Amino acid sequence: MSDSSGEEISQWMVRETLAEHLAPLLAHYDVKWRGHGVIYVDHEQYNINTAHRVLADLSASLGVPIPLVRSRLVDLGWFNDVRSILPVRDGVAPVIDKLASWEADDRETDEEYGQD
Repeated sequence: MSDSSGEEISQWMVRETLAEHLAPLLAHYDVKWRGHGVIYVDHEQYNINTAHRVLADLSASLGVPIPLVRSRLVDLGWFNDVRSILPVRDGVAPVIDKLASWEADDRETDEEYGQD
């Protein structure tokens, strides 16, 4: 079997095959659909542990290494790990706060203490 780019796809990578193996694990580990992805991983320990268990069991049942299984689930949009994504606001807010304090800088005080 090959995908749209013409590359060979192993049977375990086929969407339907993965779904057949994944569905019982999602039920077993009580993974609920909350609109963020089939398997959603954030910084909550429960979500991290559940994702590891699902990946390990899926890897064992398919006979494929965990990183390959994870990669394929990500490709399908079924695995959403947001631990390395920072909200833009968190990175921008401190800079904006600093700009506001620089604008409020008192030039007379700076001259008195030899600062600019």
